[in-house]
Amino acid sequence: MWSFGVLLFWGCCVMCNWEMAKPQLKTGDVNECADTTTCPAYATCTNTLGSYYCTCKRGFLSSNGQSQFRDPGVQCKDVDECSESPPPCGPNSVCKNLRGRYQCSCLPGFSSPTGDWGPGKPGTFSCSDVDECFQDPSACGPNSFCTNTPGSYSCSCTAGFHSEASQTHGNFNCKDVNECADSTVCPAYATCTNTLGSYYCTCKRGFLSSNGQSQFRDPGVQCKDVDECSESPPPCGPNSVCKNLRGRYQCSCLPGFSSPTGDWSPGKPGTFSCSDVDECFQDPSACGPNSFCTNTPGSYSCSCTAGFRPLPEASQTHGNFSCKRIPFKCKEDVIPHNERLQQCHAGAAGELEYVPFCAMMNATFQVLDKVCENKTAAVSLQRTAESFTSVLEQKSTWTKFSREETSALATVLLESVESTTLAALLKPSENVSQTVQTVQTEHLDIESKVITEECHMENVSFNLKAKGDEMKIRCSVIEESESTGSAGVAFISFANMESVLDERFFQDPQSPWIHSKQRLKMNSRIVGGIMTGKKKDNLSDPVIYILENLQPKHKSERPICVSWSTDVGNGGWTPSGCEVLEASEMHTVCSCNQLANLAIIMASGELTMEFSLYIISHVGLSISLVCLALAIATFLLCHTIRSRNTFLHLHLCVCLFLAKILFLTGIDKTDNQVGCAIIAGCLHYLFLACFSWMLVEAVMLFLMVRNLKVVNYFSSRSVNMLHLCAFGYGLPGLVVAVSASVYPRGYGMHNRCWLSMEAAFIWSFLGPVCVIIMINSVLLTWTLCILRQKLSSVNAEVSTLKDTRLLTFKAFAQFFILGCSWVLGIFQFGPVASIMAYLFTIINSLQGAFIFFIHCLLSRQVREEYRRWLTGRTKPGSQSQTSGILLSSMPSVSRMG
Repeated sequence: MWSFGVLLFWGCCVMCNWEMAKPQLKTGDVNECADTTTCPAYATCTNTLGSYYCTCKRGFLSSNGQSQFRDPGVQCKDVDECSESPPPCGPNSVCKNLRGRYQCSCLPGFSSPTGDWGPGKPGTFSCSDVDECFQDPSACGPNSFCTNTPGSYSCSCTAGFHSEASQTHGNFNCKDVNECADSTVCPAYATCTNTLGSYYCTCKRGFLSSNGQSQFRDPGVQCKDVDECSESPPPCGPNSVCKNLRGRYQCSCLPGFSSPTGDWSPGKPGTFSCSDVDECFQDPSACGPNSFCTNTPGSYSCSCTAGFRPLPEASQTHGNFSCKRIPFKCKEDVIPHNERLQQCHAGAAGELEYVPFCAMMNATFQVLDKVCENKTAAVSLQRTAESFTSVLEQKSTWTKFSREETSALATVLLESVESTTLAALLKPSENVSQTVQTVQTEHLDIESKVITEECHMENVSFNLKAKGDEMKIRCSVIEESESTGSAGVAFISFANMESVLDERFFQDPQSPWIHSKQRLKMNSRIVGGIMTGKKKDNLSDPVIYILENLQPKHKSERPICVSWSTDVGNGGWTPSGCEVLEASEMHTVCSCNQLANLAIIMASGELTMEFSLYIISHVGLSISLVCLALAIATFLLCHTIRSRNTFLHLHLCVCLFLAKILFLTGIDKTDNQVGCAIIAGCLHYLFLACFSWMLVEAVMLFLMVRNLKVVNYFSSRSVNMLHLCAFGYGLPGLVVAVSASVYPRGYGMHNRCWLSMEAAFIWSFLGPVCVIIMINSVLLTWTLCILRQKLSSVNAEVSTLKDTRLLTFKAFAQFFILGCSWVLGIFQFGPVASIMAYLFTIINSLQGAFIFFIHCLLSRQVREEYRRWLTGRTKPGSQSQTSGILLSSMPSVSRMG
């Protein structure tokens, strides 16, 4: 029913509206709203049937308070919405009243998604806080932090910064605070370092922070002094004293050491190091006259020269040393550098004291000590000679000693006899009135003479005799001896001492023809010449010794005058300083420019052979050097044979020339040990270089013969010459370098500058030589086989240029030159040793001549060049280049340059 009523009502309304809309049905209603003045300003006119009414627009209110009015006196007044309560814009906003409306704006620090807003604008106006701290760029700037507040923000500087500007709104700037401006920020002995927004303290050099940190800010930390001198290792280095100071240390050298910087502390220029001060080079001398100074690390020691003794009150160092001259030696002067002897002298405890060697040495020194202990007491020559009997009569005991012990003990004995005899000459016994004394014992004869007035006469000489031996000495020699006080001479002859100090102790590094293989024998008693004074060698007039031969001299024997020298190990016989004046069957006359202990050694047997080998070697080497020089000149100047193979021959000849000339001039230069080692090393390298180039030649020879059928095979299978040079000179250099690094003492011997026989070091040369000889033997044998098999098959044009017999001869000659001579040198032992020695010497010394003969004289082209050089003719233009083919000029070899 309700639905039906609604529909009926709706239908009636529609019908009424339709009726009213019909223009023909309008009754003439006046539209008052057509007149714009009907309603006041800011009002809307609404026409009604037969009337109208006015309504104030939104934002206005009628003056009579009515919403609809027709009173013409009513006005529409603006409504101030902003004064309403609550305000229409909401919190955190500003309301601005406008005519008929209002506008909402957010306060600073707030924002609305709709922006400024008024009624009728889409959206809803609400103000929310703006977080300025998240803006970019930052509202506060660098080195600060921002704090947001409702509608605003505040700025604060981070630690270590401050600002004098406003705290907000873009006028804020944080500047670094220099904490180091406050001197109390860091503790004493610390350095303050300002950083951006902070600082740190660092202890100065020589100080360490109490917390162990290198950089700190803790106000409780202190800088403590570091004791650098207690560090390990000490900072000043060896031989120095370190003194700790506050914050640093000072280095000073110990006494006897110095530094170029003087006393030094860290920060001072230069580097501190203490080097030993050599007081021995100071002027004046640290030790004084008649002494020699021995520098030691940080100090020095003084010793008197031979013939002088330190005064008892003299100190060994520091300027309080003085020497007094004594005319003879004491125990300290006659001890050689023998470990066993020095142990005995030091009084080593235990059974060593009772060893016969030490007992005999101590017995010898006891005689010498009696003379040296009391330098003013008289000395009896007779008792002195008898005192040595206990030592001289023990010949069987001497034979039990080693060679080194025997030579050391003999040196002590000979020096002791000389010293005691000199003491007897200078301090004779009171019961001795005569100027000439003769003492004869079973083992020792002495004749001495004190010189008084005789030497004032010219051409006076004295003859002293003992046991059939004699010494002649002139007054001029005695005068130049610079003897102080009374002058005297003595002559001593030892009986049977020659059986102990025999030819085993003979060494002669200066005579190249003297070798251990020759037969030597001692053939005289050992004698000694003694004279007061300090000059006993390099005499202006020689001293003549006439020694009795113990056995008659044979015609084949050659006498050698030898003197006992301590420069040869602990002592040994050497011919230096003496020469033979005359040799008869029963006596030998020696002339010496020194006073020494003397003997005669007879050399026989192989001396003649060794001397002849020496002559052959030197003559052959001289000939080889001339021939090698000619060969080198030929290979350089003869253009017709210039080829790759002549280039190899040239290098071989140069190496061999240098090796032979160095061998000839330097093999016996043994005076300087370092120089001798250098000579030996150069000879090692040069001879190995010869073999190296010989190997290169053998390989090239094999390649040439193997490729006889290949025309111009070198042009298609070229061998780089730089590679050949690298092999020819590099291989021996490598061998020498390795040998020298493994055993540097192997270069140079006592009697010649060559490789040592010790530790098989000679095989550093023989090893590579044997290997190269084996390779050459294989290559040359192979070469001969190829020649035999293939030479007949070579084409006719090449065959006409070959002489098979000449090629075969040269191949064999080349093989012989390449190493057979050195093979002979390896086999110099057994019953054929002498034959091998002669063959080796002749062939090896004439090696240069063989090379010149084979590679130059047998070449027709070279002979023609020689003929043109000698006659001065020019070379014909049509001269054949194919005549006289040489082993080194095989077909189709490539030209050099």
